[in-house]
Amino acid sequence: METRTESMPASVATATPLRSLVIAIAGSGGDGVALIGDLLLKMAAHQGLYGMLVQSYGPQIRGGESAVVLRIGDREICYEGEDTDVLVCFRAADLKRFRGSLHLHDDSLLILEEKDTGALPEWLGTTNQPVYRHPFATWDGDVEVAGEPKNMMALALLCRALGWPEELARQAMAERFSHKPALVDRNMPTFRKAYDAPNVPQLLQLKGHGVPLVVETGNEAVARGAMSAGLEFFAGYPITPSSEVMETLIDELPAAGGRIIQAEDEISALGMVVGASFGGVPSMTATSGPGLSLMTEMMGLSSMAEIPTVIVDCQRAGPATGMPSRTEQSDLYHAIYGGHGDFPRAVLGVFDVVHARDVMFRAFELAENYQLPVLVLSDAYVAQRRQIRDGVTDRRDKPRRWRWTPEDGPARFAITGDQPVNAFRVPGTPGGTYLAAGIEHTEDGNPSADPGVHQRMSEKRFKKLEAIAADTRTWVRTMGDPAAAKGIIAWGSSYGMLREWIESHPEYRVFMPEILHPFPIEAFTEWRKGLLETTTVELSYQGQFHRYLSSLTDMNGVRSFARSGGLPMSMRELGEMLGVPATRKER
Repeated sequence: METRTESMPASVATATPLRSLVIAIAGSGGDGVALIGDLLLKMAAHQGLYGMLVQSYGPQIRGGESAVVLRIGDREICYEGEDTDVLVCFRAADLKRFRGSLHLHDDSLLILEEKDTGALPEWLGTTNQPVYRHPFATWDGDVEVAGEPKNMMALALLCRALGWPEELARQAMAERFSHKPALVDRNMPTFRKAYDAPNVPQLLQLKGHGVPLVVETGNEAVARGAMSAGLEFFAGYPITPSSEVMETLIDELPAAGGRIIQAEDEISALGMVVGASFGGVPSMTATSGPGLSLMTEMMGLSSMAEIPTVIVDCQRAGPATGMPSRTEQSDLYHAIYGGHGDFPRAVLGVFDVVHARDVMFRAFELAENYQLPVLVLSDAYVAQRRQIRDGVTDRRDKPRRWRWTPEDGPARFAITGDQPVNAFRVPGTPGGTYLAAGIEHTEDGNPSADPGVHQRMSEKRFKKLEAIAADTRTWVRTMGDPAAAKGIIAWGSSYGMLREWIESHPEYRVFMPEILHPFPIEAFTEWRKGLLETTTVELSYQGQFHRYLSSLTDMNGVRSFARSGGLPMSMRELGEMLGVPATRKER
């Protein structure tokens, strides 16, 4: 099995400073805030600019406040930035639920409703620049009534400020509403009117490399990465923030010859996946924390019967219903330890949208090669962000399961030395009949309550983790100067923030595992040599990652910076905790 160590590319560490803009747009339900961000991101991608879009919204089905934060720049972006360079707000009162998400700086541009004189919250900060006001709303006396679409006005003002031509906006809208071309023509007069408004401030003029790029969400990347790895069957139940994995596969998997089904619940979803995989078909499901809880018994079946399964968990803030639209990294214990009895599983983490495709290939590689459940831990921050990436085609050979032939011997679960995996017998293969069940069994699959058999079979199943550990020992990503005296250990979606932190803080180095269980302990031990100060960083109130590492190696003297989720970790927050100023980027 191919392995590799990925370090931060030299081009990233030594490139000229990133030139970028952070644009935030806040409004109420129905204002079309998300559409503005989506169209701006599409326009950036068309020009060969990079970018990332995150959305903030509440748990309600409809209504409520909504905001998007868009960052565009001249090279790859996987972190939405710190301070807001441009804030468009249709009502000052709508800002109240976005505390912690938005921060002004001295040169921030504010674009506000002409008649809205409401005070901005103190936590937002202040700017030295004059406020630009535009008549977004339509009024009947002092009452706001339905009028021209505010989002088209805001889109036009931002395009004008960025120096982007009107035709670029029309192109993006035509793509977005290809099924409703009349909608574009109906909205263009409103767009032009705002585009021609007087005295529109000018923003940093960013230039892309001219080659169109691809916009993709984390969930879309997970779905397409799974298809590239050979996915043929998906069963799932919709749950925030994972639902778009299933939605993407509904649109794309059948055309590739695969099948998909929406199950009645998460228990049956994983049951169907186990059943399809038992039939020889590469299969997966996707869920979030509450759904993963329901899948736990079926995970044990997958491991006991040695049937490959892939389970994607898009983590959200918990427990119970928790905060469904908010991010957290608190399913780590569940993924590694959850379940009754002792059974092996592998656990991988997702860094960002670009990384998601590679992670899914690795997940299917492990599941098919080692015949056990493989969990992929994404989270809301990665799953629902939109990120511009280079267009890539995966040309790797798809993982293939070791299929049984009569030459492979009679016993499905034979214990043969250090070999923890046996040839897989697909039902219907002549001569390959055996008993497959969740009960403990002999080498032939026959039920057994013999403690000695249980011990030997447990040893056989757990040898898979030893083999996986040997094959994945270099599945890590390190960033920064290997000789730096201070270290940060993190996993998952903290990657983008830490990648930028390292650029302005060369006294630090970072260790991020791509595989969480079995943990690449040898690579970690080698990386931490010479460190004078080390900190773990995570979105978990208990510090689950720190405690997990403490169960594997000596973590005395290593600080734990852990908090509950809701908002992603920021460079400002990390700097305050470490007592180091977060250097502000060139705009």
